[in-house]
Amino acid sequence: MPGFTKPTTLLRKAEVGLRKAVGAHVPADPRRGFTDHMEVLSSQLMIGYKKYPAATGYPSDAMKAAAVAATALAARVMRKVNDEFAGILMLRRKESALMQEVLEAHFHLRAGDDAGGTLKSNVVDRKFSLKAVVEKDRRWVLEKIRQNMLSLSFHLNTGVYLIDIDASRRDIGSGQDINPADADDTEEAYVSHTKTKYDANTWRATNYKAVSNSISGFRKGEMHVSLEVLETYSALSYARVIIHEATHKYLCTADEAYAHQDTYAGKSLAQMLNNADSYAWAAISLYCGALKMGDPSDVPTDWEQCA
Repeated sequence: MPGFTKPTTLLRKAEVGLRKAVGAHVPADPRRGFTDHMEVLSSQLMIGYKKYPAATGYPSDAMKAAAVAATALAARVMRKVNDEFAGILMLRRKESALMQEVLEAHFHLRAGDDAGGTLKSNVVDRKFSLKAVVEKDRRWVLEKIRQNMLSLSFHLNTGVYLIDIDASRRDIGSGQDINPADADDTEEAYVSHTKTKYDANTWRATNYKAVSNSISGFRKGEMHVSLEVLETYSALSYARVIIHEATHKYLCTADEAYAHQDTYAGKSLAQMLNNADSYAWAAISLYCGALKMGDPSDVPTDWEQCA
């Protein structure tokens, strides 16, 4: 489907044109943005980007194709993960050895560990009892994870909007002037903050605090990805990045720790249940059929995962 100019850009142009035609003052645009074009690439993906002259070839067809493939794979990954959790919690199937390994590694739900007194029981495949229904036990934790994975699956399977970071040329971010020369051209992705007071020095640091205070996915910031950086990633690594960012947007998660950091192993169960990388890497692990984990020696983060 051909791309089209963003509605907000069209409205601004119309306002400017009308004011100039009648000789009226043209005020500064309080909602000035960097991207001005949108394009539907598939039934699951629409992207936003800055439209340059055709001769620049940016964003390239290869960048668009990589985003389409990764978005479709992210949706497929989440469907499989959803089935895994539903089988345990709704059909009362036994936890597989892989599921136990994933829960321990990425959520620190260790069999027999009461998580500092948080859990009444942490028994794998505990027999059903009416008493257990109201207890905070292992299955209570699994249900919380299942509900979050279900939410991610719903959003990723019904359509994703990704905005290009375009770091080397972006001169505006969240309505404020920025210098492209200061940009991190290796940045993979982020979720922009909500419409709150802007602090030029700390907006990235306060990003997810602002997000966590909102109550609707429509009020949260959009997912931004570097079409240029992620083009070279495997489809699965790209999909992992999308899942990670989707947890920020739709689950209000934080970056408590990244899976390749030494601090990852020391986080609590409660922190891991609110950690974006926990969901992303757990999903990839269950999809691949083997525990997957980022390794510090592999940064930048296009880890080899599975076919």
